[in-house]
Amino acid sequence: MGYAIGTAYVSVDDPADNTAKEWTLLPLTLIHTDWLFGDIRYWSELFYYTAVLDATTNKVGQNVEQYGFRISLQKSLRVTRLWAPWFGVGIGASRVTYTTRHTIDPDGFLLAAYPDREQTSVTLLLNIVSEWPLTRNWDIGAKLEQAIPIDGDISESSALIMLLYRY
Repeated sequence: MGYAIGTAYVSVDDPADNTAKEWTLLPLTLIHTDWLFGDIRYWSELFYYTAVLDATTNKVGQNVEQYGFRISLQKSLRVTRLWAPWFGVGIGASRVTYTTRHTIDPDGFLLAAYPDREQTSVTLLLNIVSEWPLTRNWDIGAKLEQAIPIDGDISESSALIMLLYRY
């Protein structure tokens, strides 16, 4: 089990118009992982983050709030003699709220306002995780992940650093 913090490049497919893509902080990711069989394990996460997508004359600005659950199956593959990262595929489910949706004119004044919206999002996950031991029970690690929307409007590319406890 563990905790992770990181960053994500967030993109929203808004029904009103295009949106900006923005980097945001991923402040809260709780992790649980365990062996299934052989060199395959499951990796599960509870996560929460917010993002602010800036408005322009042709891009809808909005505040995004997302929380959810992700689960992946991961297999360890030796890449070099000393490095065997975990490669995974999984699925994520989350609740996303989009608020203060708007566009602005060239002078920065409100051009159009759109109603807030909420949705449940389902994503396909592709990830790679690498871990290094600190002590007998503690590891540090890094994770890269791409979340591809299956049902929903939000996609993200993320990078996390984590602290894991082995029991």
